[in-house]
Amino acid sequence: MLKSYEAVYDHGELKWVGDRPRNGKMKVIVTVVEEETRSEPPTTRELWDRAGGCVKPPRSAEEIDSDVRAMREEWTREWDR
Repeated sequence: MLKSYEAVYDHGELKWVGDRPRNGKMKVIVTVVEEETRSEPPTTRELWDRAGGCVKPPRSAEEIDSDVRAMREEWTREWDR
């Protein structure tokens, strides 16, 4: 079973924030949450570049935009009836 706890890693030591796991030896998975230094959200192109390869089969951003545009038009038409 997986359970999440929040901690701050400080010079080789985990400092728990809120609830702590039970005492004893246990297997853990550590996910590092990096602080974003930018004040504005990423652009669509930056998100696309980060997601590289997650769309199968590979498609261009233009093809995906075209599909999304068609779905929006379909949605609007359904409500207009």
